[in-house]
Amino acid sequence: MIKTLEAAISLVVLVSFLSFGLLHYPVQHSRIYEYELAEDSWRVLYLRGGFGPEWKLVDGCEKLEDGCGVLGPDEASMNRDAERITELTGLCVAMDGLQVASCLPGEGALVLHKTVSSGGEPMTFAFRMGPETGEGIPSLE
Repeated sequence: MIKTLEAAISLVVLVSFLSFGLLHYPVQHSRIYEYELAEDSWRVLYLRGGFGPEWKLVDGCEKLEDGCGVLGPDEASMNRDAERITELTGLCVAMDGLQVASCLPGEGALVLHKTVSSGGEPMTFAFRMGPETGEGIPSLE
């Protein structure tokens, strides 16, 4: 009877330690999750930053000729959104080709190559998202 009681108590203690360890085990996200997060972040910047079909000719222009242009992305708005994405995810966001970055992603950053239409002309961007670059440049010593 005593051995049965000891075995039951040992089982309860073992199960409680295992469940505690599993509950506090760090979550390892898959690379697919990271790609989905990067795609969602790109979509936020794309839609809120002035990209898309709502691009229009600058007032007073009738054609994309003679110096007329297209109202393009709002980099200030995109920078605010990039900062907010970094606050929520802890990951840096940067877009090559535009002055948009919350901080610079380091090694292991995901790079999405995106092409958008601007007045009928394709524009290509590299959207990078990942952990922040380490402080300084590592020495070779």
